[in-house]
Amino acid sequence: MQSFRFGSAVADITPPVGIHMGGYWGRQSGATKVHDGLMAKVLVCAMGERKVTIVAVDLVALDADSVRAIRSRIEREAGMPGDGVMVCASHTHAGPLTLPFRGMGDVDKDYMARVEDMVVGLVVQAGSSLQVGQLRYARPTVQIGLNRRAQRRGEATGPVVPYAHVLRFEGREGTGVTLFSHACHPVVLSGANHELSGDFAGAAARYIEAQTGEMALFINGACGDINPRVTGGSFADVEALGRELGEAVVGAIADAQSASVAGLGYRRERIDLPLIEVPDRLRAEAEKLKMQLVAELARWGDIWAQRVPRARLEWAEEMLALVRRGEGGNRVQPFEIHGLALGEWVLLGMEGEIFARYQLDLEAESLMLCGFANGCIGYVPTADEYPRGGYEVDDAYKVYPSVQMIAPESEVLIRERAGELVAALRDY
Repeated sequence: MQSFRFGSAVADITPPVGIHMGGYWGRQSGATKVHDGLMAKVLVCAMGERKVTIVAVDLVALDADSVRAIRSRIEREAGMPGDGVMVCASHTHAGPLTLPFRGMGDVDKDYMARVEDMVVGLVVQAGSSLQVGQLRYARPTVQIGLNRRAQRRGEATGPVVPYAHVLRFEGREGTGVTLFSHACHPVVLSGANHELSGDFAGAAARYIEAQTGEMALFINGACGDINPRVTGGSFADVEALGRELGEAVVGAIADAQSASVAGLGYRRERIDLPLIEVPDRLRAEAEKLKMQLVAELARWGDIWAQRVPRARLEWAEEMLALVRRGEGGNRVQPFEIHGLALGEWVLLGMEGEIFARYQLDLEAESLMLCGFANGCIGYVPTADEYPRGGYEVDDAYKVYPSVQMIAPESEVLIRERAGELVAALRDY
């Protein structure tokens, strides 16, 4: 019988001070200071010649093109299948701009190239230092977040994911790696913060590493509608929430149960999601004129104050162009669903800000949903959330490079294809 093996590697990917930051509109400058370093961490698992790779980066997001480039280079330089590589971002809002969000500045292409180089190098390093080991799992109860949409509506509760996943990779020589996941936006720090940080996710990883002496990778879950219970907070709040999550993970390690790994598998699909209807031409022209007026009034402010109005105008112009060309009804949003099978365990990756209900419904036995995986198309609500409106449904898509929001009908497609993909992986 083939042995289960794993290897890991880590590198600092903190960008230089001054870089434009991602996650919030309206920041008043680029990064002014490094508070805590941003990391890239890699875990390679192998059985015989088959390998799967998990990459975790302390970044707000990566786009699908960046992930394609990373996968292609891993195939060439590490000899590992690109379809077996899952690249996950923590979604920290205190990191550099790595996706061309409207109104947040410019993506530093040199920095992005450096991140790509470092990730590929880490995969090569991890793949060349494999050790025989075992996999163990625990699911501790922990909840550092609240459903932010329910809060805004004044409702007492809303969907949250009140637990963490803990996957322990333990070598025969005693060294190991902890992969942990919890669904919550890393937005303890507000847009007023200009210091680079991994937010609570980075703090939790540091705490786990300090307690275990081993590498810990954070994978976010379906946190599209979940915020930490402290927002607009301080770095002390970051450390407190990170420690709370970290303590739950460390406490669960001793009781983690053995998970059989009889084989490894991977499967990747891209589906086309329908988009909401575009407005009629009169409404699109009125929206563009309104945004043009707002942008003109903002012209008398400083360059940072002009960014948000200009971004909204840019979106309105692009929407009007679609309407004039009659193309709005013909477009779709490509969306990747990706699965890695570690024996009985499946990591199910989706490229967006997935709403918590997906995770609660899809996470059957031995399944972990990974958000911000292999790209980020924007918010992915469940269909019942559209009539309720709000930022995630009505406004956030104007920040993303897309012009139209995905339609409510997307939920059925996502659930069906995710179920089919997981079933196929179970049959490996």
